[in-house]
Amino acid sequence: MSRLKQEIVIRIALTLVVLLAGVALVPFIGQPMKAIGWELFAGVYSPVLDVNEPSGAPGSVFAFTGSGYPANSMATVYVNGNPVGAVMTDPAGAASFLLDTFGAAPDQYNVTLEVDINASATQSIELVADGTIVTPPPGSSGETFFINYIVFLPNIQKQ
Repeated sequence: MSRLKQEIVIRIALTLVVLLAGVALVPFIGQPMKAIGWELFAGVYSPVLDVNEPSGAPGSVFAFTGSGYPANSMATVYVNGNPVGAVMTDPAGAASFLLDTFGAAPDQYNVTLEVDINASATQSIELVADGTIVTPPPGSSGETFFINYIVFLPNIQKQ
């Protein structure tokens, strides 16, 4: 086959591929964008991370709730960029956890809940020395993580 005929065949094949790709989308005309579910293919998420109080005294326990994450995925909790634990998102893409500040110094802490680079949200809390102790709201649930690595040893007494 001559070079010219080969080029014509390639151009016709590419044109047919483009036209057939457009025809494949005809059933979706008039459908809302959610019907296609393009977010699943693009990996686009808009997660939100909320906290019950923005500040409190050291020793407070803050309740965090995240939404808009990929469903049924393992999400890592970071405090100032250091991983402190992981939680599983539910089928709706939500997750909740508690952050205990026992032994933490007064400062500002950035708490991030991240599934992957496309699904990450950060919320800041501030520990102030003269603040009030924050407790989680009634009914709060989720695993508890600590800002500082804490090891609780058993109490041993000599008789």
